[in-house]
Amino acid sequence: MELPVIQARKLVMSAGFKWIDHLATTNIEQEFVDDKTQTVVLITESDNEPDFYANATFKGINAGVEVQIFYKENIDFNIQDAEINLQRLFVSDDWQVSISREHVYDPDTGQLTKTFYCNKNFKILTTNGKRDK
Repeated sequence: MELPVIQARKLVMSAGFKWIDHLATTNIEQEFVDDKTQTVVLITESDNEPDFYANATFKGINAGVEVQIFYKENIDFNIQDAEINLQRLFVSDDWQVSISREHVYDPDTGQLTKTFYCNKNFKILTTNGKRDK
């Protein structure tokens, strides 16, 4: 199973959102840290817990990702529509938006930011290499 953060990255990339200038996982690359001319989305791991307990073992993982959006200075798109479409993308792939925080300004860059969290339950392979039903 790919790491959930990689699965989330691929999901966002597949949508081809024009308003996302750069998509990062785990850390924002140094050249984008202070760049206020681009909207950067950062996806990091927030949860990774065993789940679906049965027969003295777990048969799944409850995984979570944190999605942080750092908006460029001169926003030329509707941020509410963009956020709704991004969150709906996750929901359409069986993720659940568990928390959606308010917009705040980043204290270091002064950029408007948005953070939300998504969780998804993944069935995992058993010791015999098959997925439980």
